[in-house]
Amino acid sequence: MDSPHLKSIDFLNGVCSIDGIELIPSRSVYDITLRVHGRSGRHYEIVASNPIGLYNEGAWETRVIGAAWKKDLTSKQSRPYTAKLCLEIHEDKQHLPIGDRLASLALSLHNDIRLAMDIALVAQFIVCPRNDLNEIHTFQEELIVTEEMYEQQFSSNDLIESVGDEDEEFEFIDFLPNFWHLENDDEPLNLEPTQNTWVQDIEEDIMRHYDRLSD
Repeated sequence: MDSPHLKSIDFLNGVCSIDGIELIPSRSVYDITLRVHGRSGRHYEIVASNPIGLYNEGAWETRVIGAAWKKDLTSKQSRPYTAKLCLEIHEDKQHLPIGDRLASLALSLHNDIRLAMDIALVAQFIVCPRNDLNEIHTFQEELIVTEEMYEQQFSSNDLIESVGDEDEEFEFIDFLPNFWHLENDDEPLNLEPTQNTWVQDIEEDIMRHYDRLSD
């Protein structure tokens, strides 16, 4: 428990004791899966993987999958009724241990109604009927990518320009709405930060936790 990595995983375990946030047992320490029940009633699966090594924190990759029903995440038959949400952890936060980063993401998705007020793609996902999710591959900020569009991209071996490449996906940066921006943009989106909210208190707790690990 002396390493920042192991301490952050212990911290993540504590966050997963919150009702609605669940850590799924894994056969490998190189894979971490969380399931989150949002306040909207929607469900999210966060998957982090690191093929290089546990202590190479920058090598962790995360993806977020959304579903209307929990069984859509757990059943192979209903898995098609899920869609990817393009939420990524900002490169400026890559120095944080993976447990801290995943805890931040899980807590934000747990309060997805608050998040949806600032992030359009989350709002679009929440209001999307379950049956329509069967036809959707990805929720991006600029565009909803359907399964048909996705298949056409790779059947021709060319990405459709209007969809954008992976470098243009929106990034997840803590909780504050004014932190959301395109990776290649010079300036963040002009959104006012939320004042005196519970998410700011949690953010401060996480940063204090990290500061203690660094001492």
